Formats: sequence, structure tokens, C-alpha cells
Amino acid sequence: MAGKAIRKTAQEELERPEIAARPCLNSMPYRALVFARLHSDEMKVPLYWVAGVADGPWSATNSLKKAVGAHGATCFYCSATLAKDTATIDHVEGQTGDAANAIQNLVLACKPCNAKKGHSPIDAFKPDAGREWLQALHAQVEERLRKLG
Repeated sequence: MAGKAIRKTAQEELERPEIAARPCLNSMPYRALVFARLHSDEMKVPLYWVAGVADGPWSATNSLKKAVGAHGATCFYCSATLAKDTATIDHVEGQTGDAANAIQNLVLACKPCNAKKGHSPIDAFKPDAGREWLQALHAQVEERLRKLG
């Protein structure tokens, strides 16, 4: 059996981390993030490269910060232009649980919007932003389900 490559099953291939570990939003700078690998620690945290940025890979939050510096951004809630020093990262669904820092749960926000939102659900804070985020997340889930058959 030596020399034979072990082939992954179709199911294993569909469940690769790079399929799930990506932003649900397709605008810049989110689309500048590319899954690199899972961190080797116990938690298996996804790490990302940022297009146009040397070094890395970084965690989801650090990748978003690097992407803002390289590509600019706008506030997800009010569309104000963000600079590296004015951008904050908002946890859409709060900061509890294993998925708190998942890339799908992070959006860029200006300091005033992030402060106003606080711990409120996204749809209570800005219904249109909530709808946009949920639709993007839904599309990502639908795509994965379609790939599963």
C-alpha cells in the first residue's frame, strides 16, 4: 500500500474548513480575506491571508483590521468611510460562545454605530443592515447545503 495516496471522501471534501471559514459578505474589504489554515492550537481557529498585505496569516479580527488598512472600508451600518484608526469590529451576534469571533459574525463599523448598537441584536439596531447580513449568511448556508446534496 506504500505510495498510494489516501483519497478523501466526497463528504470530507465538502466539509473542508476553507469552504465554511469565509466571510458571508462579498463587498470589500471582506472579499480580500482568504482562508489560510486552521491554527494548530486546541481551538482550531481559522487564520486568513489578506490580499495585498505581506506576512500573515491572522485571526479573523486581525485580518479585518489589516484589510481595512489595505483596502479601505465603510461602516456596515451607516456607510461612513472608515480609516484604519476609525474602524471597529462589531460582533453581530454578541461575544459569547465559540462562534463569537467567526468571520461570519464580524462586520466593520464606525465607532458611533458600534457604540449605539452595543449588545442589541442587529435587526433591532438597524433592520436593513440586519436583513442584509442575514440574507448574506442565508446564501452561504444555502450554498453549503446545495453542495451537500
